[in-house]
Amino acid sequence: STETGPVEVPVQLQVRGNARLEHCSVPGLRVIFPKSGVEGLFSDQRKLKLVTQCRQKSSQYEQYLLQEYLIYRMYAQLTDYSFKSRLARVDFQDSRKKSRQWSNFAFFIEDKKRMATRLGATVVEKPRVKRSQLAPKETNLVSVFQYMIGNTDYSMLKGEGEEACCHNLRLLDKGEGYIPVPYDFDFAGLINPGYAAPAANLGIKKVTQRLYRGFCGGNNHLPDNLALIRTNKSMLYAIIDDGKVNDRTAKKMHRYLDGFYKTIDDPKRLDKNIAQKCRPKPQPKK
Repeated sequence: STETGPVEVPVQLQVRGNARLEHCSVPGLRVIFPKSGVEGLFSDQRKLKLVTQCRQKSSQYEQYLLQEYLIYRMYAQLTDYSFKSRLARVDFQDSRKKSRQWSNFAFFIEDKKRMATRLGATVVEKPRVKRSQLAPKETNLVSVFQYMIGNTDYSMLKGEGEEACCHNLRLLDKGEGYIPVPYDFDFAGLINPGYAAPAANLGIKKVTQRLYRGFCGGNNHLPDNLALIRTNKSMLYAIIDDGKVNDRTAKKMHRYLDGFYKTIDDPKRLDKNIAQKCRPKPQPKK
């Protein structure tokens, strides 16, 4: 709505994220706006992802959704190479049973092409890329951030199945190496949803166990990126406190981040858990 009252916009909805339907009763959606354009909040938008609450009548799943939204905001606090997001309260109606209605939080995610235009870049559409093609500093920041939130559900080098590169990342090209922009954080240890489990090949049993997956070639950028995260510490905690998560969830998120800051502020822990855990470049086969 606007200051003058509600605004009606005819949109189309597409279901996305089929995998989540294995444990969710509400699909993720893509909202497609009319070509003629709309005024107000959604002016100049063509399509937007809408992240929905997985199960509609669950306070726990409401917390999961709000936490993921906060992670988007946290990454945007660190870098402009991030997806903008906006929280919304959405009223739903089951198309098969008109009397079945409910209201949940959801959040919109900026369209990748709109993000690229905003940042003066283009979207890279390739099935896979090489390490040498990635922008080292920005790639290292993604790796450190994913370690901070306890997320291993991503790939810097290839898509999943037939997807374009990369899994839960989008690549931007500004002519100086591809810049990865992360999304889909719902498997993060910072959230620790009941349905999440790490990939078996990673050697960790729970998503709350942090595992650094950064490339060794980016280790020289660790000092600058860690300094950025230290400088923004109070802002990252404030994002949690200013969000709509309940006190219990906020305290849990604080404790999880506390563990990260203890690691990076202790030279021995930092070396053992991050610097030495980096992924070396594969040796060519003989």
